[in-house]
Amino acid sequence: MGFLRKNALAFTALAAMALPAAAQDLVKVGAFVPEQSVGVAKVIKPWMEAVSAETGDVRMQGFWGGTLGKSPFAQFDLVQNGVADVTWVLPGYTAGQFPELSLFELPFLFESAEEASVVGWKLHEQGLISGLDGVHLVGFFTTEPNGIYMAEPIESLDDISGKKLRSVGPVHANFLETFGAAPQTLSSGEMNEALNRGTIDGVIQSWSGLRTFKTLPLISQEYKVPVGVIPFLLLMNEDKWNSLTPAAQDAVMKHGGMAMAEMGAEAYLGAGEAIVADVSAEGRIGLDGPSGAEMDAYGERAQAVHQWWIDNTPNGQAVYDAAMAALAEHRGNS
Repeated sequence: MGFLRKNALAFTALAAMALPAAAQDLVKVGAFVPEQSVGVAKVIKPWMEAVSAETGDVRMQGFWGGTLGKSPFAQFDLVQNGVADVTWVLPGYTAGQFPELSLFELPFLFESAEEASVVGWKLHEQGLISGLDGVHLVGFFTTEPNGIYMAEPIESLDDISGKKLRSVGPVHANFLETFGAAPQTLSSGEMNEALNRGTIDGVIQSWSGLRTFKTLPLISQEYKVPVGVIPFLLLMNEDKWNSLTPAAQDAVMKHGGMAMAEMGAEAYLGAGEAIVADVSAEGRIGLDGPSGAEMDAYGERAQAVHQWWIDNTPNGQAVYDAAMAALAEHRGNS
């Protein structure tokens, strides 16, 4: 090899060594809840870690506890406008944006977080979830089924008649009105203050939500009836999504989509079971609920809420039928 050629090769090698590593694309991931909350600790952070391990194209950075915006009602705007690249959005806090997703609040429909989460992702795959303008849906998952949690115990669901209960959204409100209660639309902070002051008598919530928002000390009873689930969306700004390399997009969705639905369901199932075990050991909060026959009767009465939802939701019948078909398929395969 000639002198000039050897020197040219050496120069090329040195130049390559001097080049900086390819820049990683920063992805800012926000949530209005603390890092220790179930959704962040058990779903979003593991997703971030899995995506980062899959590809070196992106660097995920978490902003927890409302660092990018504290209001739960503003999370969709934050990601749509690009203040955050990814946010955790509760559709119930974004009135009218995702009309089909209020289906998940229907009482006496879903029996577990798993079946609700799977059905939600299947509805998205069928193009039946609207409102996703300017964003890309990374994942859909839900809490374990809500129950009714009372400051003072009740003996039957009929006992909520005349009482004030906190609800999130019109479906819960319609359910409470069907059973004679007065729905109160309150944020989590307002809910705790109202319970503490005695201006409301109870709440519709999940065990994990009660713990996240520090509501457990303020209730004395769970009355276990399935009052829907709380759906969650993990959304990415559409421009950010389009800016990612194909390899990064593949990694994002490999660990999103149905994988996130199943991971989220498992996380909330585990969280709920652990809280119930602690509550049961403590013995302060009563764990009550209707008999099988009573549950069936309540479920029949709650069908009026289902029909109300169908009648008041654009494309409601088609979405409801698709959800019921997906639910039946999932239960048949379980």
